[in-house]
Amino acid sequence: MKWYVSRQCYWGVEEDEANMVEIAQGGLDYANPDMLVTKYSGEGEEYTDPREAVKAAIEIADQWRKDAPELTIGIGHGCTGGMTMPFESDESEDLIKWANETWEKLPKCDRCGEVLPEEHFINYDTDEKFCREYCAEQSYIAEEEEFEDA
Repeated sequence: MKWYVSRQCYWGVEEDEANMVEIAQGGLDYANPDMLVTKYSGEGEEYTDPREAVKAAIEIADQWRKDAPELTIGIGHGCTGGMTMPFESDESEDLIKWANETWEKLPKCDRCGEVLPEEHFINYDTDEKFCREYCAEQSYIAEEEEFEDA
């Protein structure tokens, strides 16, 4: 799972809803097409941790508000499904809560606890899943040592 953070200037919505820091589930390919040129640190990046994406979005919105105090700037998250779909703004506390809940639900590596990428390693004997080859190897080594000690 990936989240893409960008600044957007939506068309076809009310003026006070047009400027948004968007957290798009699915990555760059699922961001809305009204994206502005990257200007701030963390913008235009994909995140595998929704908590990091929310933190970056809040910081970007704060910087954008300082640079353009005349604008109403929101922060929203969602999934476009590859379509155009403006997001609604959320409060920072609600975004943080959403990110924490989402993080808890993500499938994690059985060895190190990192989020599993789309392409990951599986031990079909134990159904364990690993984020990278190193974790799979370390699990195999531990399994072999347990077998030898028995």
